[in-house]
Amino acid sequence: MKNREYYIEFARVLPKDTITLTAGCAKYRYNKLNLGDIGGIPRVLDAGQCTDSYSLTVISLLALLYLGVKNINLGPTLPAFLSPNVVKVLVEKFYITGITDVENDLLNKLASRILKLFHLKSRIS
Repeated sequence: MKNREYYIEFARVLPKDTITLTAGCAKYRYNKLNLGDIGGIPRVLDAGQCTDSYSLTVISLLALLYLGVKNINLGPTLPAFLSPNVVKVLVEKFYITGITDVENDLLNKLASRILKLFHLKSRIS
């Protein structure tokens, strides 16, 4: 699959309770998809232009890490601002990985959700 098509296909097959945050020219590809909304909030949120992408990436990644979100996929290439030492920490502590293909990445995300639900259920029982 071409790199430019990866995220469009990924957005297309995501569960209906997920939101896609995009910036730059990619939004025009997402706007063609009829992904609906969640409680009136569109499932595709436009966060700006291409010139905003760097700041958006940094802010989004830091916010997700601060909230303790793990198993984040980055790609098709890792952001240039990540040094090898920072990448090592992100991989070891937050399980950040690159993208592979839509089917495998989505299966990994869904499996992670299911495992979290089982873990939560076992803690409640």
